Order: sequence, then C-alpha cells, then structure tokens
Amino acid sequence: MYCMNCGVRLGEGETRCPLCGLRAYHPDIPRQVGEPLYPRQWVAPEPERTSMRFLFTIIALAAAAVCLLVDLSLWSRVTWSGYVLGALAVAYVLLALPLWFRRPNPVVLLPVDFVAVGLYLLYINLKTGGGWFLSFAFPVTGIACLLTTTVVALAHYLRRGYFFIFGGASIAVGCSAMLVELFQCITFGGEMFRWSLYPVGVLSSLGLLWILAGIIRPLGDAIRKRIFI
Repeated sequence: MYCMNCGVRLGEGETRCPLCGLRAYHPDIPRQVGEPLYPRQWVAPEPERTSMRFLFTIIALAAAAVCLLVDLSLWSRVTWSGYVLGALAVAYVLLALPLWFRRPNPVVLLPVDFVAVGLYLLYINLKTGGGWFLSFAFPVTGIACLLTTTVVALAHYLRRGYFFIFGGASIAVGCSAMLVELFQCITFGGEMFRWSLYPVGVLSSLGLLWILAGIIRPLGDAIRKRIFI
C-alpha cells in the first residue's frame, strides 16, 4: 500500500504516512498488525539546563572580572573593558537567558534580546559621543525587533500558512530597507535610494514567490519537498 499524497510505500499496520502525515485508510483492505517500514523520528534528549546555566554564568563572570581588573590596573579607570562587559551581557542574554526557563517562549524573549542590544548600542553611543543612537540605532533596532517578533509570533501560534508568513516577512524586510536608508541619510548624510531599492526588489520578488507557493498547491508541495524535507 502506498500513500495517496506523496507515494511513499507504507508498511503493514501503518495508520499515517511517515513522510507527509496523511492518514492511511482503505475500506476494502483489512488492516494488519506489522512493523513500520521506517524508523520513528528520533527526539534528542533535553540538555541539562542547570549545568549549562552554571557554565555560562561562570564563564561570563570570569571573563568580565579579568577584563575589568586588567583595564583598571592599566588605566585606573574603565576604558575598553566597558565594551567587553556590554558584549558579554548581550551574549549572556542571547544564549543563557533561555536556559533559565523550562519552556522559553521566543515571542517573549526576542524583545528582551533586542532591548539588550539597544542598551549596548546606547552605551557605545554615550561612550564615544557619536550622537547616532536616537536617529539611527534606536529606530533600526526597533524595526528589526518588530518584524522579527511578528514573524516568530505568527509562526509560533498559527502553525500554518508558513508560505504566507515568510512571503509577507520578505516583503516587509525589503521595504524596511528604505526606512533604514532614510535614517542613515538623516544621521550621516547622503542621497536617498542609493542601495535600498536592490533589497526591496529582491526580497519582494522572493516574497511573492512564497505567497504564490501558498496559493498554488502543486508549487507549494514541490517547494516543501525540496526545501523542508
């Protein structure tokens, strides 16, 4: 017996296709008990979160202490070590913070990650006296946070329509390139539309392809089998 959707051969007693998940049923063929032809999907064991949290924390604290002591011993004040401490803090938020939760929610943690990145950029701006945070870094980080969190939230909670989600995300990212160039021109000067039209065209075309794949089922099945399987 074969799957009516993807054509994979089914073993005796199989109730669902191991490839596409389609329910296998034929009223004229009696069901028999047998071993499946393909192994079940292997699920990796969950890592020991306590040990990993402890390891990340010790490494981060040790690196921060060494850099701070070396900087103070050389210059008697915080100079370059502030950048290192900020980078370590951002890395800890990105890598170690999810380990403190049993089931980390990416929709909640992603804005926290972008806040950490934004605060680090603010520190660099204040330390160097650049004056580019409010006019460039803050809006660009906010746009990236909004787009990323929206896409992850839709994919996390809807669990369907991925082609439309990815298509809309590609078009939105492409159009946001014009906003990034606008903030760049406001902050650093220059002419508008010098580079932003290229990602707009490429990502918009890619987004339309994803949307068409969601509308045209044969195209979507072909892309799904070639990319996701």
